[in-house]
Amino acid sequence: MSVKGSLLAILTLGPAYGLQIRDELTVRAPHRAGINVGQIYGTLDRLLTAGLVRSAGLTEDSLPLYELSADGVEFAASWTTAPEQAQAPDWNDMQDQLLITASLPGSADDVRALLVGYREAWSSWAESAEIPEAPHAAQPFVTAARAAQAEAALAWIDRVGAELASGRAVERAARPLRPRRGRKPTRGFSA
Repeated sequence: MSVKGSLLAILTLGPAYGLQIRDELTVRAPHRAGINVGQIYGTLDRLLTAGLVRSAGLTEDSLPLYELSADGVEFAASWTTAPEQAQAPDWNDMQDQLLITASLPGSADDVRALLVGYREAWSSWAESAEIPEAPHAAQPFVTAARAAQAEAALAWIDRVGAELASGRAVERAARPLRPRRGRKPTRGFSA
C-alpha cells in the first residue's frame, strides 16, 4: 500500500496530527476506510526517521503535529506526478495516487500526468506477461490474469480519467475542524 506517499501528499495541505491525517486519507481514498490509525502513526514515525516529515509542535491537547520537510515536499511532488511502481503497477496504489492527487487543490495537470503514466505502465505490464524461457505449466493462466487485470485498469482509467483530470471531481481542502473524540452524546432517556 502506498501509505507513505499518501500521507506526504495529504501533508502538502499543511500540518496535521495522525488521526486527522487518517481521516483525510479515508475521505480522499474511501477504498482505504479500514486503515488503522496505529499504522498511520507508525508510518509517520518512519517518515520522521527518514527525514521526510518533521515535528510541527503540538495541538492544544498535546497531540503531535507533523509537517513536510524539504525532502518530503520533493517526494510528495514526485509521488503526485508519476506512478509509484511503473514496472509492476498495483491496482490499489493506482487508486491511492489518482484519488488523493485529484483531491488536492490545483492538481489537474498532476492527475493528467499520472493517468498517462498508469496507462503506459499497465500496457507494458500486460505485454511483459509472456515469459520467453522455458514455459511453466501455469504460464497461460498467469498471462491471462495479467491481461485481464491490465484490461480492467485501462478500462477504469478510460471511464474515470477525464473526470479525475477535470479538477472538479474530488478536489477538497483540508478539514479545518478536528474530528470528535470519544462517544457521541446520547439523547435524554424518555420513559
